[in-house]
Amino acid sequence: MPTSFDVGIHTFDWKETGPGVFHVGPTGQQLPGRVLTTEVRYPTLAGSAGSETVNAKPATVGGPYPVIVFAHGFDTEPVDYQALLDSWVNAGFVVVSPIFPDESLGAVDADGGRDDTTIADTLENDAYNEPADIVYVLKQLQTIGSEPWGANLKPVLDLSEVALAGQSDGANVVGALAYAPGLASIYAELPIAPKAVAVLSGYAWSYLPGKTIGTYRATAASPALLQVQSDADGCVPSPRLAVDMFASLQTGLTSKWFVTLLGADHLGPYQSVPPYASIVDAVTTSFFELELHWRSSALSSASIEEAGTVSGKAVTTTTVNETTMPQATLIPGCGIPS
Repeated sequence: MPTSFDVGIHTFDWKETGPGVFHVGPTGQQLPGRVLTTEVRYPTLAGSAGSETVNAKPATVGGPYPVIVFAHGFDTEPVDYQALLDSWVNAGFVVVSPIFPDESLGAVDADGGRDDTTIADTLENDAYNEPADIVYVLKQLQTIGSEPWGANLKPVLDLSEVALAGQSDGANVVGALAYAPGLASIYAELPIAPKAVAVLSGYAWSYLPGKTIGTYRATAASPALLQVQSDADGCVPSPRLAVDMFASLQTGLTSKWFVTLLGADHLGPYQSVPPYASIVDAVTTSFFELELHWRSSALSSASIEEAGTVSGKAVTTTTVNETTMPQATLIPGCGIPS
């Protein structure tokens, strides 16, 4: 098997319709349907090193390949995380990244959310609809062979080995879907239960429109958890909220790790900013390899802690408490692309 793959990419335009399926307009109006343009990055041996090749022939050697569904943050799109997503594909994963209809960079620009905070807040609240988007995308993957180009991808998708990942609002979405009691009915609709969840600079929701969100909880049957959070992240209400989320889950989980990035901003570690990006690439890849049983014979819990620990830059633990993340000087802003 190759030690590293190139990256192929194909984009699907999926539209979910039906009762109760809507997206929001800039004034909060409910508009029917949700268009989920979805980028699928996959291993190929017919691409170019360091770039993505559209519709390259999927690799088959060693496949099929585990699947990671990635949720982007507010006012961003999957391309803003290209280096991170490509690092997972290089390691042999298929990465599926929906572009959310209201929180994406294109939607925020089109609706005036850059210049109007009220509009921005309205659009950002669409995150509460995105757990169902994750369910919809995974259902689409089950029948991808019926798509004109999807027949090329069907043989290389291992849909028995699935993980969820997200950054910022996307992290909140996948965390809520996996661990919030108020979303249990939506989680039950997943065609395959995820085995691992990576929450990258996110925290637990305290509110869910029309529902009781409940205190996050986990059992031995819950997916493994990796949380990554900077102690200087000035975009989230408080970095300690990430600690609180992990603390509520750690006793119920068999496999869990909390990575504290020391002095990083909100978005940079997921956008090739050194030295943090290489740490995030390494610890997330090791986590997915271990939990999705991919080239993991030499990995263990200690391997995850080693990958996520760099003197003066990052510390990885399996338990947290009130002293885990001392107060650091916060870096203002979210680092949203302009």
